[in-house]
Amino acid sequence: MNYPLRSCHRLWAAFSLLLFFFACIPAPDAHAQLSIPIYREFAVSETHQISGICLGCAVENPEKAVGNNTQDYSAFKIGLSVLGSIQQTLIFRHRTIDRFTKLSIGIGTGHTGLSVRLLGQVYVETFSGDTSNNDARPVDARMLKIYEDSTKGELEFITSKPYDRVRITLNGGLADISDELRVYFADQTYGDFSLCYVPHFAGEILYYSFDGDSKDLISGKDLTSTLLPSYKNHMLCGRLGLSVIPCLENTLQHTAAPWSLGDTGTVGFWARIDRQSFCNETPKVHVEIPPLSITLTADAVTVCKSGLGCKTSPVANPAGLNLYVVTIMPAPANPMRLFINGAEVAVPLEPRAVPPLDGHIKVSLNQAQIDEMIVYKKVQSFRTIKSWYADNCLRCQVAPSLTAAPKAGLLPTPAATGLYPNPTTGRISIGDDDIINDATVAVKNAYGMEVYRTRLNVKTFELPSSLANGVYMITLTTKDHKVHSYKVVLSR
Repeated sequence: MNYPLRSCHRLWAAFSLLLFFFACIPAPDAHAQLSIPIYREFAVSETHQISGICLGCAVENPEKAVGNNTQDYSAFKIGLSVLGSIQQTLIFRHRTIDRFTKLSIGIGTGHTGLSVRLLGQVYVETFSGDTSNNDARPVDARMLKIYEDSTKGELEFITSKPYDRVRITLNGGLADISDELRVYFADQTYGDFSLCYVPHFAGEILYYSFDGDSKDLISGKDLTSTLLPSYKNHMLCGRLGLSVIPCLENTLQHTAAPWSLGDTGTVGFWARIDRQSFCNETPKVHVEIPPLSITLTADAVTVCKSGLGCKTSPVANPAGLNLYVVTIMPAPANPMRLFINGAEVAVPLEPRAVPPLDGHIKVSLNQAQIDEMIVYKKVQSFRTIKSWYADNCLRCQVAPSLTAAPKAGLLPTPAATGLYPNPTTGRISIGDDDIINDATVAVKNAYGMEVYRTRLNVKTFELPSSLANGVYMITLTTKDHKVHSYKVVLSR
């Protein structure tokens, strides 16, 4: 009588063990739904040197630029400099490998307010070991972020090449020769720090956010426009996207030097057709990332590669904001793939004579919008492309449906209309009365760190004066646990 019972216990134990084992195996696409955690790493060591003719030049307290103490600093002292320079190289524990990163360097002066003119002889360059990435760049307005105390700020820029150290070089001194350059810290930030919280992956070489301008945030290949560019609100993430004056075609291009992606890479962007019934011209989006050209019309998308051929696919909802991704690689089978909204489109390659492009990056629009264009010098995986689409839909509050009217666009969402004014000088009002009653306000900076929290029962609140200008994520949690997230630009 007892033997079957013991056998049953053993069977149940074995079954429980198997159940536990399978429960611990993650779903294949689970990673696509998880956000990349924010990780911040400070420099752990440094080297410095003085070169050329630089009498009285020195780096004082060089070790204080190392570590996570953002209040102390090393100081570049310039004496009588004729052809001399001062360099300090800050070294990180790990070499960046698999993620797009932002590099931040805390800088300051003794008494002079920071400006691009003052820092005109300051250059920043990344290295992998002792090998330069050949990306030395002068301080410019996009890079320089000035604190409320104008003698302090940060140099912030996005990197795509692997590196484990950054070098700050001062050639000949500051514009104010009586002052010193201070270096407070250097840190790498991995994860979701971009304005749009768009997922970025290894190998990124071009990134156009089109958030009010046509600048390339990675390599400096900015686009210039034949007409005054227009920007449409409530695009991806409730932000701006590149648009066009109705019925007029606008072409933006980078013509400084011929450029090519080569035979291996990934190109992706969000776009939609915005047909106007009173226009006689054909609506379209045309993108050239040599050797690729991508053309979106009212009913189809065509991708061509010079010397290879073309693929054409119908588009079910061209008036919707869709993600178009193209990958190329030197392979005998399927060397060019087309993805729409994260899924590969199974259309044949049509061998045809495709003339070579002129080597210039171009974006042409007519009755259309484009947003968040990213180019990689590698082929992204199916999972990555899927998460590229899914993460935006889940986190950037893209409207779930679009109207079929000629001016169909993204429906306004609370994230786009709930807080005003935006940009703000610090005082913010809430547009939705239902949110106000006993709500918790949490403010996070671009690093994802919480910098302010309060409770409120009124429609208006004030951001602390200690917060620097920049982009912040504000989360309002109501007393019934509903969560509303907003991106706000602080510009005092």
